[in-house]
Amino acid sequence: MSAPVEEVVRTAGSHVTTLGGRLVHLEVVPGPEDRRGTPVLLLPGCAVPSYAFRPVETALPGRWLVALDRPGMVDTPWPGRLPSLAEEVATLLELCEAVGTPPVVVAHSMAGPHAEALVRQHPGSVSGLVLLDASVEVEARRPSAAFDRAWLAASRVALEGSRLPPFAVAAALSTRVAVWSQSQRLRIDYSRPPGTEELFRRPDTLATLVAEQAAYGDQLADLQDLLETTTWPGTPGVVLTAGTRAGWVRKQRVLAHRVGARQVVVDDSRHLMMVDRPDAVADAVVGLLPEAERQTVGG
Repeated sequence: MSAPVEEVVRTAGSHVTTLGGRLVHLEVVPGPEDRRGTPVLLLPGCAVPSYAFRPVETALPGRWLVALDRPGMVDTPWPGRLPSLAEEVATLLELCEAVGTPPVVVAHSMAGPHAEALVRQHPGSVSGLVLLDASVEVEARRPSAAFDRAWLAASRVALEGSRLPPFAVAAALSTRVAVWSQSQRLRIDYSRPPGTEELFRRPDTLATLVAEQAAYGDQLADLQDLLETTTWPGTPGVVLTAGTRAGWVRKQRVLAHRVGARQVVVDDSRHLMMVDRPDAVADAVVGLLPEAERQTVGG
C-alpha cells in the first residue's frame, strides 16, 4: 500500500504517487524538519525531466523542494491520451494541497500555462510564481479535432516504434541534440545523469513527448478562454526570459504584464534556464519568500 501523498512530499527521494487522478513522479528534497518553511514546486517543461532542476536545488540549499514529472515521463506509464489543461490544473492543485502551505511555484516552458491556469482558477493556492521562459501565445488558436486525432495516432506510433532498437537510439540522440541547442552552457557531448539514455529510449517517455507537444494548441486555447473569464488575483511573480531573441522578449513582456509580474531578461541563457542560470532562478525564488525565510536560505 502506497504512502499518503502528504507523507510522500515530505520524504526525501524519488516517488511515484497519484495526484489529480493520475500517476506522477516526484523528486523530493524535504529540507531540515525544524525549519521547512515555504515549499518550492519545480515544474519542468515538455521533454524536460525533473532532474534538470538539480542545479537549482544546489543553489537553494536548505529549502523544501518538490519537482514534478507529469504522467509518462519518469517511472510512470503514458495514459494513452493527449493531456488537457484541466488535468494539469487538477494535478497541481492536489500537490499544493498536499504540501499544506501555499508554495512558490517555478514553472518552465509549457508548465507555465499550467501554473497560470492554477492561480487563476484557485486564488491563494500559490504564494508566488516564477515563470522560466514560459510558453505564451498572444492569440491562441484551437486546433481541429482531426489534428488532435492525428497527433494521438503519432503518439501511439512512438509508443510502439520505440520498442525497436534503431528507433529508440535515434530518439535518444535527437533529445541530446535538442537539449544542446536549448542551452548556452552545455556542449554537444555533455554528460547526462545516470539513467538518462534509458529514459529517452523508453516507449512511454517518447509517447508522452509527442502527446504533450500535440496538446500545446488545445491547452493554450483553454488558457485563452480563462483569460476572458478570470482576473489575476495579485499573486506576486517573476518572469525570467531568455534574451536570445528580441521578438520573444516582447512576447514575454506581454505575459509579465498579464500576470502582474516583474520581467527579468537573462541575456546569457537559452531556453533551459535552470541549467544555464540556476542562480537567477534561485534569486527569483528567494525574492518571493516571506522576509523571515529569506535570511535562512542556505543557513
